[in-house]
Amino acid sequence: MEILLTRHGQTEWNLLKKIQGKADIELNEKGIQQAETTRDSLKEERIDLILCSPLKRAIQTVEIINKGRNIRMIIDERK
Repeated sequence: MEILLTRHGQTEWNLLKKIQGKADIELNEKGIQQAETTRDSLKEERIDLILCSPLKRAIQTVEIINKGRNIRMIIDERK
């Protein structure tokens, strides 16, 4: 079994060096571009399942990565 880990894309709070913790901050434009780049770099990877935090920035990131692939996603409510 191989496990791939990725972090969410950039948010405005990342730029401000603010700790986000459980604050539900969305991706900024650069974060969206980072998620698109990650999607492109993973396009040849066989991915069976995506586990994701329920925070907006994480969901936005995996939705971009999963675009056009229809990989099963589980949103883990434990944050």
